Amino acid sequence: MKMGTAQKQNISVQHRMRNRYDSRPKQAIPEFSEWFLRGIRKYEAVGAEFELLPGMVKIVWPGQAPMLRTMEDFKREYESCYLNPGITA
Repeated sequence: MKMGTAQKQNISVQHRMRNRYDSRPKQAIPEFSEWFLRGIRKYEAVGAEFELLPGMVKIVWPGQAPMLRTMEDFKREYESCYLNPGITA
């Protein structure tokens, strides 16, 4: 059975796309502590203030009431949203 021109083009495109996107180096997934510190630095740059308390984090945005979040909240967010981006909480 002979392949037609269209089928050859389809296979060529599939190989080109696979070689282009699958050959790129994959980004390493940071550990929780690195992910947490990156997030703090990111939001400190836009004006948020953080205070680390035992097992909790106090977050203060300018002109808003302070809020408290537990480290378990951050770990749950890391596991559900960052490690599994297809699943929304």
